[in-house]
Amino acid sequence: MALTLLVGECENGTCPQVFAVDGTDDAIVQGLKVEDPVTLETMQLPADETAVRIPMELLRRLAREHLA
Repeated sequence: MALTLLVGECENGTCPQVFAVDGTDDAIVQGLKVEDPVTLETMQLPADETAVRIPMELLRRLAREHLA
């Protein structure tokens, strides 16, 4: 699977980032794994999904730079 970095919080790839999956309309998000049981219960995630936490500013930048 080929990825294109759309927006990130740092240069070295070890922080929240959003990637486009080349050849698709999908995106992959890198962020801090949500492990709080109350939060996960509230979200009711299926077994094959996970949740990640990213800064809201990253979404704003994504919208300004790639979705406008």
